[in-house]
Amino acid sequence: MTEFLKAFQRNQDGSWTCVTRAVYVDREARIQVTPGTTFTRGTSIMGVDLVEWLERQRETVSRRAAARA
Repeated sequence: MTEFLKAFQRNQDGSWTCVTRAVYVDREARIQVTPGTTFTRGTSIMGVDLVEWLERQRETVSRRAAARA
């Protein structure tokens, strides 16, 4: 999950751009994103709002980091 998140940068307008090849695999889906692809909220890939998902993952990583500090 964190490696997939690291492949993206959050833009000032709230969109996310893939900066390096990203692949996420779980039991239900395989998501592959090529560098340069930008996602805005509401854009679905494999049935997932990727911006919403990335935002949740970023919050989770931030909370875990704060808990360790």
